[in-house]
Amino acid sequence: MVSQESKLKKVLGLGDVMGIAAGQIIGAGVMSLTGIAIGMTGSGVTLAFILSSIITIFTILPIAVMGSAMPTTGGLYRYTSRLLSPKLGFFWMLLFILGNLTIAMYAISFADYLQGLVPSIPIMPAAFLILTVTFLTNIAGVKFAAIVEKYMVIILLLALLIFAFWGTPEVNDSVFNANDMLPNGIVGFFTAVALLSFATGGAQVIAELGGEMKRPGRDIPLTILVTTIGVGVLYAFMATIAVGVLPIETVANQPLTDVARAILPEPLFLFFMVGGAMFALATTLNATFSWVTKGLLVACEDGWLPKSLGKVNERFGTPHWLLTVFYIVGLIPIITGLSLGTISALGTGVFLLANIIPIVAAIQLPKKYPDAYRNAPFKLPPTALKFSVGMAVLLLFVQGYFLLTSLSVKYLIGTLVYMAAAALYVIIVGNSRKISRKDDFSSTTDSIQNDPNGLVPSQGKAPTATEV
Repeated sequence: MVSQESKLKKVLGLGDVMGIAAGQIIGAGVMSLTGIAIGMTGSGVTLAFILSSIITIFTILPIAVMGSAMPTTGGLYRYTSRLLSPKLGFFWMLLFILGNLTIAMYAISFADYLQGLVPSIPIMPAAFLILTVTFLTNIAGVKFAAIVEKYMVIILLLALLIFAFWGTPEVNDSVFNANDMLPNGIVGFFTAVALLSFATGGAQVIAELGGEMKRPGRDIPLTILVTTIGVGVLYAFMATIAVGVLPIETVANQPLTDVARAILPEPLFLFFMVGGAMFALATTLNATFSWVTKGLLVACEDGWLPKSLGKVNERFGTPHWLLTVFYIVGLIPIITGLSLGTISALGTGVFLLANIIPIVAAIQLPKKYPDAYRNAPFKLPPTALKFSVGMAVLLLFVQGYFLLTSLSVKYLIGTLVYMAAAALYVIIVGNSRKISRKDDFSSTTDSIQNDPNGLVPSQGKAPTATEV
């Protein structure tokens, strides 16, 4: 029987994945979370962005190594389920689904900026509309979505550079003092750093698209590192302008609309609002739909969910039912009226803690796939890899703790109940069904082994298929 995964098309080049990664990173983070972070730590937001970018590099290095050694569809799920255990893999997947409540954050933030241009436009219908448009764009195929993403990102970067160029001379340096940088103390600062990890992170999602890339072994680590560093530098400039032009109390917990209006001529203000703010959010939303289904697609093939749920459309090569699942996940917070602060803290906190699991899986890579590890275009020495994993686990745990404990009791209890229910589902289904844990990395790496440039490694000896 032909797997649904095999119907995915290898059409993504380096430019495509760079566009997807940049579009994923530049979005709700700088456009919406900047104001929320200013509310937490005042003018310390610039330092919070810088520290968050550094931390992000540490936390994604193990993923870059795994992505280079064994690129595959649904990378984080597959690495966890094959290198650790199928049950841990699907437990991570269930947490991943909860974390994607943040899909709504992009749509709501887009609507906030649209309302800044046209005050009569209501938030909920506008958020629903952009969510639906990007959902339908991705139904039409990942290549089409990637082309749309690439051109939107070009316009987006131009708009952000205009904002940085015009805003830098207007910055009041006097706000960068101890009192204004730590108005809520060290706890407020590190909570902001944790929150902004959602803004500076995101490039690692490229590991989900390995099965649809032309040269994934090279492009995954290159894209992850280049886009994270480049966008982190841009964010530092953006944050400095956001907090240094108008009084801090005016911009705290607000989008960048007022700052942009203060520094830009009217035509450039309109260009920034549309090509910068709104495109930033639209590109992130569009990029998310392009990769978010891949791990769940593999999980359906493994038997955790009905295989019919992972059916790939014959015409467009997209998993339309799984896209619909995440469309609904993003729709729920819009309909229920959750605040941006709650959505971002809950979703990001769950993501940070959940991603400890696939990060730990990287330790098993040199043992289980020595050939793939040895021949990877990008790798760390075993000792450095273990150190990187240890640092990543510590940083992810601390950041996740800060965010989840900032939630009200009812949301914290709800999250814990969801986690317990997820664990129970994994135990019951894992013990009652035959769940695949076969070595199927070769499904996305066979062609790489024959790559004349040696850009992606050959595989080590594969373990035989077993069951839970």
